Amino acid sequence: MIIGVDMGASAVKICALEGDAIVFTHYEHGRGGDIPALLARLGLDAQKAELIALTGLSAKNSGLEALGRPVKYIPEPESIGEGACWLTGRDNLIVASIGTGTAFVHARGGEYEHLCGTGVGGGTLKGLAVKLLGLSDMREFDRLAMRGDCGRGDLLIGDFVESYGILDPEITASNLARLDPTATDADWAAGVANLVLQIIGTMSLLACTSSGAAGVAIIGALAGTEPSRANFAKFQRVYGKDFLIPEHSACATAIGAARRARCV
Repeated sequence: MIIGVDMGASAVKICALEGDAIVFTHYEHGRGGDIPALLARLGLDAQKAELIALTGLSAKNSGLEALGRPVKYIPEPESIGEGACWLTGRDNLIVASIGTGTAFVHARGGEYEHLCGTGVGGGTLKGLAVKLLGLSDMREFDRLAMRGDCGRGDLLIGDFVESYGILDPEITASNLARLDPTATDADWAAGVANLVLQIIGTMSLLACTSSGAAGVAIIGALAGTEPSRANFAKFQRVYGKDFLIPEHSACATAIGAARRARCV
């Protein structure tokens, strides 16, 4: 068994692999902390692990060396790229890893290049949800956003012209610019989700086009939410590029670290 641990800025992701089988995944909010104690609480016996793979922003504070098992640090871009390619079964991808912020990695032929990043990510969405709507429960925010109409908050291309070259009339011209006094909290939630996800989608698309990548993989805790799936499905429909959200997307980087640790 190989254990993978991804220690991010605001969450810890853990997986266990037996060969090519994913036998355990866990996502826990909170930065760092006592990882050996967390593994014990989860019933994951680290003493049975042949190797522990470690990655992420907070990885130096794991305390895993105290377990007496081999610990291997895997650079985050490699973990992101390996996890996304293996989970999607695809190669030559731009991987958008949405955590507190968002990192963009080009994964191709077993090589992983960090292209850029943005401070816009899950942390941005949570901050706006709290300040604008008083919501700290992001599952409640997601449900609210899916009931809303972002067209009551956003200005769309179709508000100005029936068609504009290849641009779909449903494409956003300006986020949250309509200022409709009848917009509900659900409409504002949809608009806020749209703002964050469209920034990530647009950066992914630009990276994909400039690098010659075949498509985009979206990973991280935000990837599997309903607003994300709806937003990136629209990107795929409008721009003709694959936007893939794999199973286990929240723990994809931990999975990538565990797989990468076997061959480096």
